[in-house]
Amino acid sequence: MKALYILPLIPLAAAVATAQMPTNTPQSFDLSGKSTQAQSGVRNDDPNSFGETPPPQLLGMELPLLDPSTDTVSYGGGKFDVGNNAMVRERFEKYLNQTPDDTEASRKYRRSIEKLIDLTQKYSKNAGPVGSKVLVKIGMTLYDISDYPGDGQQAGALASGMVSALDAQRANLRRDKANQKIDDDIEKLVKKTNSLTNQNTQKGSGGGSIGNIQGKSGSGGGVSHTVRIAFNTQKIAEHKAKQGANVAASEASLLKAKIQYQALLLSMFLERRFDHTVIGARVYRHLFRDGDTTLNMEKDSDAYKMFTGISGMPPTVNALDSAAANARRDIDQSMDAISNLIAQNKLGEATNRLITAVAIGEFMQSVAVFPAESRRRVAEYWNLRKNAMVALNARDYGEVERISGRLKELDVDYNDSLLMSYTEAKKTQSDGYLRQARKALQAGKEDEAMEAMANAAVVWPRNPNIQEARKQVEKVDGFDKEKMEFADLLSAKRFRDIYKSRNRLKVVAALDETMAQQYEAVIRYIETIDNSLKQFKEIAEEQGTMGAGMAYEKLVEMQAENDTSAEELFRGELKNDKPFSDALRDLRDAAGEFTDALITAQKHEKRGEYGSALALFYRALELNPTSTMAKDGIKRVSDVIFNAKF
Repeated sequence: MKALYILPLIPLAAAVATAQMPTNTPQSFDLSGKSTQAQSGVRNDDPNSFGETPPPQLLGMELPLLDPSTDTVSYGGGKFDVGNNAMVRERFEKYLNQTPDDTEASRKYRRSIEKLIDLTQKYSKNAGPVGSKVLVKIGMTLYDISDYPGDGQQAGALASGMVSALDAQRANLRRDKANQKIDDDIEKLVKKTNSLTNQNTQKGSGGGSIGNIQGKSGSGGGVSHTVRIAFNTQKIAEHKAKQGANVAASEASLLKAKIQYQALLLSMFLERRFDHTVIGARVYRHLFRDGDTTLNMEKDSDAYKMFTGISGMPPTVNALDSAAANARRDIDQSMDAISNLIAQNKLGEATNRLITAVAIGEFMQSVAVFPAESRRRVAEYWNLRKNAMVALNARDYGEVERISGRLKELDVDYNDSLLMSYTEAKKTQSDGYLRQARKALQAGKEDEAMEAMANAAVVWPRNPNIQEARKQVEKVDGFDKEKMEFADLLSAKRFRDIYKSRNRLKVVAALDETMAQQYEAVIRYIETIDNSLKQFKEIAEEQGTMGAGMAYEKLVEMQAENDTSAEELFRGELKNDKPFSDALRDLRDAAGEFTDALITAQKHEKRGEYGSALALFYRALELNPTSTMAKDGIKRVSDVIFNAKF
């Protein structure tokens, strides 16, 4: 069976470190350098795009197996759900900044784990009796090491699972012994019944009827025997019924114990506790000695479909053992390869491999003890890549070139040809628009000059030649300074500044149809925000804490709607509006315990801590029964916990 690393609850690969793209930001390049927009058949018909070539997405190029349309990544024969990309980045960056876990307590814990794995490997070759000394030793060791903070009480949970399984087996043994005693009692009753039957038969054949014999022999006659035979027959039936009940109880108890133990193993595997999975899987056949290792999962469940999707065979405990063991081996090999890559100054490939290794093997020793100096070097490279993406999205091509030069120093394999070709083309394009602006000014075509300068700023906002062009524009007779001011404010998306100067800019905007439309759109945008904030503030003041909670949710909904369906000019910009951000913060504080519970629940949900998340969502709903966010959170988390809808 292929390696089975299907972890739907935990993100398993780092995705592109995207930043908020400015308006009309082009689409990304794939590994081949072709535009993903062109590959999908989608045309860029936006007149404000100026025929731009899409910029290369640096990090996207470095994960060729990532499918951004489904948020999955192929690895080790399986497909992994990368889930929340922001959380993946957060966990990876936290790992890079952590001190390697190489304390004496950690080393002692890891030695104990390795001893248990070796012991279970040897023990699995021999079938000892249920509850043998080896199982006791394994259980006691698991309890001993469960106090180590990095274990997360997983060892204790596994030991408790083993105890529960053994308790069920012992109960079955007691029922088996009871059934054996019942067998003995039945055998005695059968012998007595047969003897009485024979006596009746002999007396009946010796002369006269059985009734006559009874009349002569008193209580020892045939009628007495018949009563005793009937009594014994009834007792035999009662004993057999009790035997059947014991057998049914044993079968039910065994199935329940199996399901509980298998659920524990699956949970540990899905939580990437591969060491514990290996230990638990290898003692399985000593806990349940019927030879059946098939995992009891509903065939329509997502978990069953994921496990059968790779091998085409029903999932078994042995397959789980093999998958966990392969994961342990692959992670150790990956960390060794990463160390070699860093030593060769190949930080790009090392970073990509480490992202996956950390996501899959976060609790593996080789990952935990990865040296601090190596982490620092990877962190520097990682941060430079993020900064390069931010600079690229901001179209700060001078900064992109500076960062690219540093990346080239750190990674001997780094190839900046595509990136440098792109940035040079953009700089040339921006300067070309400025030349058009100068020619238009010389010809007295003010509108054309303004349009050309705006185009130059869109292509390269920090083009140093733009300042010089502005000075030239200001010298032109009849050029309206306010027009330039409005264009600058709009390009920088400083909508509040436009609103504050609305009376002065209104006359300027009326001189140009396009500018007038933009001006009206900005005024409506700000007034809509202010009216909403005023309304929600009144609700909070009138209805107290619950009103503040309701108003807080409305603002969150407003921001979500702005991020997805607002006009292109304003999309994603609401979070940058200070009055809105201040109001959101004030309402969150005013709602007090409700928003604390809601926000903390969302954090637990993102980390895959669904039990805590569900409890906090219910707490939030208790504090604010009208909360749609709490209700939606309860539904999402409940689907994961009870329906395995990962």
